[in-house]
Parts: sequence; C-alpha cells; structure tokens
Amino acid sequence: MVRKSFFFPLAYILFALVAVSASILLTPPGQVVDEMPHFARAAFLAEGGVVGHRLSPVASGGLLPCNFNLVYLDFERPPSKRIEPGQPNTFTDRPWNEELCFVGFPNTVIYAPFTYIPAALTIWGVRHTHMTIIQTSYAVRIMNGFISVLLCAAGIALARRGVLFLTAIASMPMTIALAGSCSQDGILIGLAVLVAGILTRLDRFTGISLKNWVFLSIFFAIFAVSKPPLLMCSMIPAVFMLRKNKLMALLPAILGLISVMAWSRIAIKPVKIQFLPDMGVSDGEQIHWIMTHVLSVPALIFHTVEKNFFGYIEGGIGVLGWLDVPLPYFYYYITSFLFFCIFIISFFPFPNRKVVPQEKIVSITTLLCTLAASCLVFLALYVIWTKVGASVVDGVQGRYFLPIVPFLALMFPELKQLVPTTPSSTLNRIVIIGFGAYWIVDALTIMNVLYARYW
Repeated sequence: MVRKSFFFPLAYILFALVAVSASILLTPPGQVVDEMPHFARAAFLAEGGVVGHRLSPVASGGLLPCNFNLVYLDFERPPSKRIEPGQPNTFTDRPWNEELCFVGFPNTVIYAPFTYIPAALTIWGVRHTHMTIIQTSYAVRIMNGFISVLLCAAGIALARRGVLFLTAIASMPMTIALAGSCSQDGILIGLAVLVAGILTRLDRFTGISLKNWVFLSIFFAIFAVSKPPLLMCSMIPAVFMLRKNKLMALLPAILGLISVMAWSRIAIKPVKIQFLPDMGVSDGEQIHWIMTHVLSVPALIFHTVEKNFFGYIEGGIGVLGWLDVPLPYFYYYITSFLFFCIFIISFFPFPNRKVVPQEKIVSITTLLCTLAASCLVFLALYVIWTKVGASVVDGVQGRYFLPIVPFLALMFPELKQLVPTTPSSTLNRIVIIGFGAYWIVDALTIMNVLYARYW
C-alpha cells in the first residue's frame, strides 16, 4: 500500500517541477501579474538597498542600473496580441550596466525583504556571469520555483492533518504560476504550507521546546511583515501553548506585531505614495470614513464577497498572466469537485477510521483567525485602492488569500503516523489515481492556456 508520507510529497514534486517549468517557459518575461515590480524590488535588494526612495508624491522606488528601466518599460504590461517568434530576443541583449537611474515600483518598494532573499541572491550571483537582464529574470523564476516547490513538498510531508487539502492548494495553477515568477508570493505560499504542516503536528498537551517555539514565532513574524493581514494568523499557534506557558503563547503574535510596526515606521512611511488619487482614493480620508462608519464595515465586506465570490474562487484557482488568461470553465468545476471530495473523504465518519478529530478550541481559533486575516485583506484594499466611501471594495483578488487558506488544514482530523490518507486500501488507491489524473489535467491545462495566449 502506498503511504501518505511517501507518495504525496514525492508525487507533488514531480508534478510541480513539470508544471512550474512549463509556466516559466511559456510565460513571456513580466507577464505574471505584478512580476516586473517584484523583479525590481529584488534587484534593488541585490544592489544593497533595503529602504526605497520617494522621488515625488507620485513616484516611489529605487536606484537601479539604467538598462533595467528600459526592460521594465518593455515588459511591465501585457501584450495586446500573441508574441511573434523571435520577438523577445530583441530585448534580451540589454546587459546590467553600472550607471544608475531611478526606477519606480511603488507597489512593491514597501515590502519587507525576507521572501525576496532567494531572488536577490540569484540576481547578485548571475550578474557576475554577465547574463542579460531578461536572462536574469528567468534565473530568478527558476530559483523561486524550485524553492517554492520544496517548501510545499516539505509542508505536505510533515502534515498529519489536511494532507490532501494542502496538496490541492499547492497544486493550484495560480500557486504554480506565482511560484515560477519573480514574485515573492510563490515563496510566501510555500512557507504558509510548510508552517501549516508543522502546526498540524502540534496539540495542546504535547510539549514543544523553547527553541522550536522561537523558530516558529520567527516564521510568523516573517509572514506578518511580508503581508500584514497574516498577522491575524499568528494568533493560531497560541492555542497550543496556553496550557503550558501563557506568556510564551503570545510570542508569535508579539513578534509579528513588533515586526509590522517597526517596518511600517522604518521603511513604509518614508516611501509610501497615494495610489489612484485622481480616482478619489485617499488613505487618510478612507480611514476617517471607516472610523465614522464602523457599523457599516461588516455589511461592506459581506456585499463585496456576495458580488465577487465566484470571481475570488476563480482567481484563487487560477487566472494566469496579467489576470487575462482564464482557464477553461470545466477546469474550475473539476477543481471545485476535487475540494468537495477532499472534504468528504477527510471528515466522513468511516467505520474503524484511525484518526483523531481536532479539538473544538483549535478549530474555532483557526477559523476565526483566518476569517480575520481575510477581512484585513478587504480592509487594506478598501483603504489603499478604493474610492472614499465606496459601497464595494475594489482591487481584491483571489490570489491574495492563498497564503491564508493553508492554515485551515488544522481543522482536519489527524492522521496517525504512517497510515494511508483514507480508511481503506481501495479508497486510498482511488485517491492516488484521482490526484494523479488531476495533476495531468492541471499541467496540460496550464500549458495549453499559456501557449494559446502568448504563442
């Protein structure tokens, strides 16, 4: 019988490396959403910069080699038509030069450096091999993709709860596309899957060493400073430590809060600019509106979700490119059916099932924290990207929730060590065959839609 601890991590690595490689090769430079600003942020770190520069009230970024700005302008927007054979080669001869110019990347200059470290080190290293800027971007894609896949596989291997759920999240086309890009998001999702897998091994009665607890707290501090809404998720591990050490239980949340406050003071406030001021967007006025209409906020979020719910589902599963490459409708139905089957297999009370249900306090805490993190996503986009007093939140995309949902794996029943993922050998084989078939459809769908869009 194929065991969970053996099959799913290794099979996932095989699938993900193929799918990520296809995404890297078939997606032209800069054609993953916001990829060039992320590439610019990583390049700025490789130049030795951490805190950016605000050149004017409408321009924020940093100093980069002047040739980078030319490439940035070439690839920062989606092409209006398919790319002719050989066309990208006209841009690949721009080298990294010594002269520095200001490059604007205001939406990523405020991000903390931690999840950009692999990309920054790659850029720093390949520049010594005299690669061109576009060749460097492909090297960054490869490095980010490889690390993201390994992080997801490690989380799946470590997980004792929600193995199938974590595997499905890590297999989403949007996860694959972000992993094989210059964005930090793929690595962030991989870290979320890894930490969720680690948390599934904890309970409120088993001891955890101080060293491991500090290590786990640092992970959550990185989450929070990278994406502030994830600060809410740093409250989840506290439930495992409350019985043993109430003060230490709050360490993940405290480190996360300190990290967010310090980074905001040091690196966000000096460089933050107002987005879309000509469209009636104002951070300060929006915050004032929220403070004076607090009771309207829940209804605001509810109506936004009600209006765009299926769009968020599609965006989380995958709308590739610059969010202009939707997948075939049948694929969204197949993926929805996959998650339905995962929940049935995981929670249905099969006879003689060797699992341990999660404690209610842990499940409730996890659900509330992930909901709070999701609400903060809406509030953040309402403040920085939505017209003052608007009745619906603008700018929210399904991919923003991918680093949050892996923590829901904590709500699944616990699998005993070295037991199958299902209660019978027959059903276990069906699950393995089903996932294998889904991965084949997944990879072929990614290849087909990207080829049809760009080539």
